[in-house]
Amino acid sequence: MLTWNMGNTTARNPSRLRPALQIFLRTMSGRSFREPEQQEFLNELVAAGMVESERTTGGSDGGRKFASAFKQLGFVTDWSRRKTWSITPVGQTLLDNPELEEVIFLRQLLKYQIPSPLESGSGVEGFHLRPFRLLLRFLYSARDENLIGLTKYEIALYVITVLDENDDAAFETAISNIKRFRTDYNTIVGKVRKNEFAKKKLLAVADVVGLKAGSLFDYADSNGRYALLTGLLTTRGNKLALSEARLPIVEAILSDRTTLVPERDYLEWFYNPNEPLLPTDDEVFLRSEIVGLERQFVELAALVGEPTILPAPPLGITIADLQAYERRLRERLRDVREIQFYHTQRSATALDEIEDLLEDISAGTGAFFGGLSYAPAFLEWAIWRLFLAINEIIGPINKTRGFQIDEDMNPIHHARGGAADLTFAYNDFKIVCELTLTAGSRQFAAEGEPVTRHVFKVIEDSRDGKQVYGLFVAKDLDPNTTDAFHNAQYWRNWGSSVPTPIVALRIKDMIALIQHMKLHPVTSADIRHLLDKILNIQNAHPNGPSWYGAYSELYKSWLNSGK
Repeated sequence: MLTWNMGNTTARNPSRLRPALQIFLRTMSGRSFREPEQQEFLNELVAAGMVESERTTGGSDGGRKFASAFKQLGFVTDWSRRKTWSITPVGQTLLDNPELEEVIFLRQLLKYQIPSPLESGSGVEGFHLRPFRLLLRFLYSARDENLIGLTKYEIALYVITVLDENDDAAFETAISNIKRFRTDYNTIVGKVRKNEFAKKKLLAVADVVGLKAGSLFDYADSNGRYALLTGLLTTRGNKLALSEARLPIVEAILSDRTTLVPERDYLEWFYNPNEPLLPTDDEVFLRSEIVGLERQFVELAALVGEPTILPAPPLGITIADLQAYERRLRERLRDVREIQFYHTQRSATALDEIEDLLEDISAGTGAFFGGLSYAPAFLEWAIWRLFLAINEIIGPINKTRGFQIDEDMNPIHHARGGAADLTFAYNDFKIVCELTLTAGSRQFAAEGEPVTRHVFKVIEDSRDGKQVYGLFVAKDLDPNTTDAFHNAQYWRNWGSSVPTPIVALRIKDMIALIQHMKLHPVTSADIRHLLDKILNIQNAHPNGPSWYGAYSELYKSWLNSGK
């Protein structure tokens, strides 16, 4: 197999590795990790909601493949061939310090190399690379070539097939091939024909490297997902790209002149949570970085009309003090960048990006990094951006979302349970948005009560007397869900209830709204008027499906009216 993968296609979401490692340590400590234990581990992951599988027996390979991520990243020692295993200092640091997850992943991926004592033999003959560093080099070159970043197709075809980080000729050939592929792809009209072109290329390369085309594509996605957890990368539409906010760190890494570690020294080094030293461990680099961040913050805060007061300076002068101050600076800078981002969402470019993303999610293509498993986060992000485009929000912008974003304004994870996905406050009303890709009867079971409860909670917590509306957006709607929202109310107790006005729409309806906004300005007053019209016809219909059918036509008329 002539490709590399620093991720894991079974443990698809790397943010789940820490809680999965806790389960592994709790259930498997002091035991060999053989087939029965691998099956048991899979069953534990299923019970914890980490993975979906009905193979309560005969599924040991699933447990084995998931746990391979732990040894590949140096969180536990090698458990293969019935070896006695233990948690490493790196793994223990991850468990004890969840706030250090990003820097732990960065250090481990910087150290990860092929070959090594963990990956050796004929299967890696001809390999000589540190995959993450090579990926950084490709992305840096793509940036220099004004390609913005690299798509999953480009990474699958031309990046993970380069096996020697010192083979400059192979690297330059790959960059040329990427540019040619991008040019050819962009000249093709229509998404269907574009995908046919890319898949044909994928099939040809997959045949050469001895993989199925789907596996090759999955490897590209897996590499991207794990690399994103380092904080050095971000996504730009369907492209993996360097984070502009972390560019000085990337440049320092790419110029550090380090090489692969001899195999005899590798494991001791790999299991050391303090290795390698990062650019931000160097005082001179760190102070220079702080000066640049302070300047950026003051300039951007002034531009968006925010106070230009810097965070409290560090009390001490140790590296740890400076690193903590740098983190505070980045958080403040992210806040003002978010305000700037808010003001750009009404642009034609932004609306096109939101529309393209919603179309990809609706079509289930998984063109973005993370694929369909990350689709919930991107759906929340897209609808968030759509409502930012209305541009009349009252209050802090960072209070409108229930999910986290990185320094480049991209989603890190979908909103946590227990609260609304999105909440927007306008001059005289509020909108609570709940979003899902769940379909069929499961949609009603999973969303009917929580959506109503979240709207009720915002109503109860409001002290300003503003009208609260709920907006539920799904890929497809189940009739039971629409019925749950028909004249909905939430009971405080046996004797008191509160009306919870909720309107359900499809992703396709939101795409139609974007297309409308490109031609006609839409205000918050327009949105409120639409919601009122929809809610006012509830009593004319005996049930949710009947009401939904009527207001779907009303919604179309509203879009076609130019308002």
